[in-house]
Amino acid sequence: MYRLLIVDDEPIIVDGIYRLLQEEERLDLDLNRAYSGDEALEKLNAMRYDIVLTDIRMPGMSGLKLQENIVARWPACKVIFLTGHPDFEYVQAAMRNKSIDYILKTESDEEVVRSVAKAVEALNAERLNAKFLDKAAEQIQLAIPSLQREYMLGICEGTKSISALKPELLRDLYIPLRLGEPVLLVIGRVDGWPSRIMKASDKALMMYAIHNIAKEHLASCSFHAVNADQNRFIWLIQPGEEAGNGSDDADSAWSVTIRLVHGVLEVIQATSLQLLEVPVSFASGKTAAEWSDLPACYAMLRNGLGRGLGIGRETMIIVDKRQEDVALEEGEGRKQSIRNLARRLTGSDGYIESGDKEEFMKRMYEIAGLMDDLYDDTGFFLEVYYAIASHLLSQVNRWGGGRDELPDVPLDKLSRYELHATRREAFEYLIQTAVRLFEARDSEKAERTHQVVEAINRYVEAHLDQDLSLTTLSEIVYLNPYYMSRLYKQITGLNLSDYIADVRLKKAKELVAGSHLKMHEIAKQVGFESPAYFTRIFKKKTGWTPQEFREQGRSTRSEP
Repeated sequence: MYRLLIVDDEPIIVDGIYRLLQEEERLDLDLNRAYSGDEALEKLNAMRYDIVLTDIRMPGMSGLKLQENIVARWPACKVIFLTGHPDFEYVQAAMRNKSIDYILKTESDEEVVRSVAKAVEALNAERLNAKFLDKAAEQIQLAIPSLQREYMLGICEGTKSISALKPELLRDLYIPLRLGEPVLLVIGRVDGWPSRIMKASDKALMMYAIHNIAKEHLASCSFHAVNADQNRFIWLIQPGEEAGNGSDDADSAWSVTIRLVHGVLEVIQATSLQLLEVPVSFASGKTAAEWSDLPACYAMLRNGLGRGLGIGRETMIIVDKRQEDVALEEGEGRKQSIRNLARRLTGSDGYIESGDKEEFMKRMYEIAGLMDDLYDDTGFFLEVYYAIASHLLSQVNRWGGGRDELPDVPLDKLSRYELHATRREAFEYLIQTAVRLFEARDSEKAERTHQVVEAINRYVEAHLDQDLSLTTLSEIVYLNPYYMSRLYKQITGLNLSDYIADVRLKKAKELVAGSHLKMHEIAKQVGFESPAYFTRIFKKKTGWTPQEFREQGRSTRSEP
């Protein structure tokens, strides 16, 4: 319900409009009255009004002055001016002050109702937009955990470049970490779920509870948690923002933070088991890592946690980045980055289906670059090769090409690595196969598109005397009417309506010159609405009326 205020120094007008609008139940209005501008302002100071219908010329405060006060107090309020003075200056002033309407008192009651209904529609539209904005803001808030995971897990796994992160992005995603400082990485693994916890939502809740336990014990730190999957998680930790500003203080803050983290992992582990009945294992770096080193550090911690000790449950290890392990760590980090890139490449059919050749090839060459130092690792190379080869083979089968579609690429070499002379040659073959796949896809897409255009053209030529609306033609080719129209223009360079007009005119010229049909018969046969319309269009296009065109043709044929 909207609150409306009627303002005029003539009570008979106020009361008359009040009774008029009372009868308009469909508008659902809370009606109020004021008999001067000053009285109206008092009411506006006391509460919000959605619509004010006011006279312009009143003793004391005028309607224009009242509107200025309304705009200052309630900017969303719709103001309608009702006046007996059709003065252009008043109209200008009213519109300049953003009134929604201007009604003369001499106009009918229906005009008053129409104007109020117009204001109600405007308010409804604004509230609907506000709801959409609120809903969008709510959805953004719901999406933040997913975005946090996408960026931070991508950084750790090496699938996202550190350049993707900016301080403002961390701020917008509520990630309390600083890009200019190193990060202590801790990864955790749930070693087993109690039988009462079966649903994914229950597991997510338990993971959230584990993170909260950690936050309580690490309250003095900048802490961010990321779920890698249903059983694994990552903690990224820095000293709190208030800890140490100078270099000595910063070093001290890091020493305190690392000791604290390593010391409380056992407490967090015990608390999780006692309160949640969830056994957890941890692997932590002995020292903090630079952001650019996080993929290698993450791979090293996963490797250490995966190997485990003893019974492999409730493990707690601190991984030292010793000098002699640097090469191994970097190799493991590169392998993990390659695995993640290959997983993204093979797990998304969208690259080839959408024709995103640039992105697909970018990832292929990225993998090839990372593989440069790992070609001698036979087991790992075969893992990556067959993962990509299997994906490409499925795409070949999906597009129905087979050998005929990829003549320059023998497909048996996809599944038989031993047919390649070298590993580098094998990977180049994968790239060549992908190129041919994109070419086959583009060729098929172009062929299907031209088939659609040809089907439209054939139908138009055979049904000139029938309905050739976009809706009718779209049903022939099973496309959305507007998409079909854009597609036709994109392929042919012609508007579909122009093509239809050209075909009709061409056929009309043939019938006018080469038949004895009457003009109204020709008009009907080629689909013109009336003989008069046919004559007008024919002359516009040819310079002659149909009869003149026929006679001109006859005289030409009769010449020796």
